[in-house]
Order: sequence, then structure tokens, then C-alpha cells
Amino acid sequence: MKRVILYGSGQLGVMAAYILGYNKDVEVVGFVDDDPAQLGRDSNGLRILGDGSLLPNLRQAGVTGSIACIGDNHRRGIVSERLAQMGFELVSAIHPTANISWRASLSGGAIVGPGTIISAHSSVGSSPYIGAGTVIGHDVIVGQNVLISVGCVIAARVDIEDEAFIGGGARLVPAEMGQESRLRIGRGAVVGAGAVVIADVPPNAVAVGVPAKVVRYRENTED
Repeated sequence: MKRVILYGSGQLGVMAAYILGYNKDVEVVGFVDDDPAQLGRDSNGLRILGDGSLLPNLRQAGVTGSIACIGDNHRRGIVSERLAQMGFELVSAIHPTANISWRASLSGGAIVGPGTIISAHSSVGSSPYIGAGTVIGHDVIVGQNVLISVGCVIAARVDIEDEAFIGGGARLVPAEMGQESRLRIGRGAVVGAGAVVIADVPPNAVAVGVPAKVVRYRENTED
């Protein structure tokens, strides 16, 4: 039985706990949350045990697995790296109804919602959140710490760079056919809910609408 701690008790944490409930080989010990107001409370039937300072004690107590369940992509990446450096295995919470091709690759620390499809020759980097009902077509490359909301369609030959955010129901489709035609969503970019993206989105840009257009740029979140 693998013992796992979830870092973050918000929506992503609740989703991860729900999905891991299907895995009889995993025991979710509880949540770690840096908000002091959450200490001692229950979330999804699990106790919020303390903040990040508790991690060394949990590791000593035989907790070997973890998932960073934080909505902010940049911070999720930082926490995932910290967990790995402390010796925690970055486990994944993959709903049993998800359909992941054996020719696709999915790195650790993933939260994958029900009904998700990841097609052949696609790869997904570490610590992503992929919402329910999302379809990722073939030959897609998803970077690290990406959040793809519910019901998105990522057509073939799309590159989504690190820390990008794809809003619910968005459609990402290369404008042209052929193996050489690819669509790029830049690092830290945001695609709004329901947007249809057929042109590249630059790093840190916010793109909304049908077809999607860049409306502003975010501040760079790099440390």
C-alpha cells in the first residue's frame, strides 16, 4: 500500500483525492496546505494536517508519494520540485475512465479527470491538470505544469509550453493540414474559456474569442 500526501486542499486536491479513491493500492494520508486557516479542517473527508513544514515528518513516517494540487501553474511547479527533492515520488491520479494510448507518455504528478483521451504519439510533461472530458489528439506536446480545463479539444500537432492555462471548452486547432503544420501556445499563456485558437499564442499572452485574439499580456511569473 502506497501512502500519499496531497499538497493543496482546494479544487485540484479534492479532485485528486476523489480519483485516488478508485486505487485500492493507495492510501491518501491527508492534505498539506499552507493556509493556516485550513489547519485541522476536513476536505473531502480527509484531514488537513498542517503546512509544508510537516513534510519531513511525513516522509519519516513512511509517506512516500505526493501530488502538488495547486491551481497556480508556476507555484505547482515549484512545490512539485520541492517534493521531489525531499524524496517523495510524484504519483499521478488518473481516473479509471481516462483513455491514454500506450503510445502516449504521461509524466508524474498528473491529475487526469474522467473521460479524458490522450492519443498516440502525444506527450504530457510533469505535474499537469487535465480536466474531465478533454481530448488530446495525436502528436501533441504538452509541457510541464500545464492546466487544461474541462471539455477542451486539443487537435493534432499542437505544442503547449510550460505553465500555460487552457480554459474550459477551448479548441486548439492548427490552421493548416499536414505534418509540418503545428500550433504553438507559448509558455505561461492563457487561452480563455470557449476560445477557438487557430494561430500561435505568444508566451504570457491572454487570448480569447472565436477565433481567438490576444487581448493583453501577463506579467512574467519567473522567479
